[in-house]
Amino acid sequence: MNAGVIKSKFKKAELDKAIKEFKESALPAVATHKGARSAFLLVNRDTGEAISIGLYEDEAAAKSFAPKAEKVAESLKKYMSDAKDVKRELYEVAASTQIESRAVIERGMKAFNAHDLEALARDAAPDIEATAPGDIKLKGPQALKEFNDNFIKAFPDARVEATKIHAQGATVIVEGIFTGTHDGTLKTPMGDVPATGRKIKGEFIQVFEVDRGLVKRNNLIYDQVQLMTQLGLALAAPNQAARSTR
Repeated sequence: MNAGVIKSKFKKAELDKAIKEFKESALPAVATHKGARSAFLLVNRDTGEAISIGLYEDEAAAKSFAPKAEKVAESLKKYMSDAKDVKRELYEVAASTQIESRAVIERGMKAFNAHDLEALARDAAPDIEATAPGDIKLKGPQALKEFNDNFIKAFPDARVEATKIHAQGATVIVEGIFTGTHDGTLKTPMGDVPATGRKIKGEFIQVFEVDRGLVKRNNLIYDQVQLMTQLGLALAAPNQAARSTR
């Protein structure tokens, strides 16, 4: 991750106007820029000093935002007490809770795809709490390990792929897709489901909370009806059934 930083000083009487213009010009520009993550404006109301920070996925995204950053800076100069030396500097974000939290979750997904449940358990806090559809509540690394083992035995080629990862501080949200072939028995709160040989593909969302490098909370959300329908154990919705017959 990389950051673009602009240091400036606003006239104290014009500070609220500068903040308003930053919200109206800088934030939309960052929101629509490919590879941009977020933007911040830090102000000291006693001195008028300010620091504008834009966060980007990589150096290329940070550099390509330069023309937009210049336009934003130009629009804010009228509120500055000294606008002569306004310049944008690029930095690499070497460490942050956001980066570390995301790395833990990405490592866990890699371990799941390798079916390395021991590695997955090592990144779980001793008091980890997890939930899953079917009113499933888990506590402790061993309970989570058994839950994952159930899916891997039921789907020996089980794999997860993140389509989006949202990280903010210690919280990480994963939007992903689970795929696998039902070649083993799937244990559910409603009873065991013998192997059907069917391939499944379903979307899921997981919300994680990371504490000191370990996953403390893991909430999994997926469509149980979609899963059972793909396994041939539930009736498809009318529009889905119509599509499947075409």
